Amino acid sequence: MTDQQFGQLDVRYLNHSALALPGGGELYYEDSGEGPAVTLLNNFYIVSPIWRNFTTALADDFRLVHYDLRNQGASNPGPEPVKFMDHVEDVRRLLDHLGIEKTYLVGTSISTLIAREFALKYPERVAGLVLVGPAFSPNGTLRRKLVSRSWLASLESGGTQQLFGHLYPLVFPDQMIHEGGTAAYLALKDNFLSLLSVGSIRENLLASLEIEDDPEELARLAAPTLIINGDGDFAWSESVIEDALARIPDSRAVTLKHAGHVPFFDDPQGFQTAVSEFVHELEARHAAETATAVTGA
Repeated sequence: MTDQQFGQLDVRYLNHSALALPGGGELYYEDSGEGPAVTLLNNFYIVSPIWRNFTTALADDFRLVHYDLRNQGASNPGPEPVKFMDHVEDVRRLLDHLGIEKTYLVGTSISTLIAREFALKYPERVAGLVLVGPAFSPNGTLRRKLVSRSWLASLESGGTQQLFGHLYPLVFPDQMIHEGGTAAYLALKDNFLSLLSVGSIRENLLASLEIEDDPEELARLAAPTLIINGDGDFAWSESVIEDALARIPDSRAVTLKHAGHVPFFDDPQGFQTAVSEFVHELEARHAAETATAVTGA
């Protein structure tokens, strides 16, 4: 990391804003700043406050919204088992609650599935889609489900400690692992074990197995799409990125060097620059289209 030190991540819950969910439960969320709305979706292994460490530059120009998934961190799942589409509907509920008609939607790892499904179901609510280290494949579901089942096996046999040991060398790139050494490993492990529970991870992973990755569906994504990958991502090679760009209309990709599956950890500046340039470009495009429509009328 360029701007942070592992072990010094700000994971404080600064307020207690919460959205009540139908049937019980609630979502903890944070909403700050002004400008175009950018909504950041947690993957299954981070909690909402962590985003503050990787969005300091974005906070200058945009309204940032992030929240804990319904059975994660400070959010309450309610009495019923979580289904994957509950996460998709929670995005809609939160946007409605905050009066946000349209947002730029940022998903990371497994939450790129939430972002993808939301953009397919509610295309009119998505100004732009940012997929960071996607967990799904543009070629089908099989590999993702094999990976998720291997993570579930680690979780069941050794809890969050064994799961962290499984994830760490996959998620982070070679350079960071060797430069950070034991100190980085232990600091990240401490955060992981203290903030996440076996139950919430298990329920979310099981829910993710309900969803299929239909390559043909990607052609229906109406929002301009930015894919951000680290060059050390274990899941997507350069050719897989090319497959995705061929299937998703109006899409482009940025690859960050010396970064892994969650590249905002390894290169916060590069991540924020990519998102900022994408949003500003689309805002300018929208303004030009609006002006043309008014002039034409």
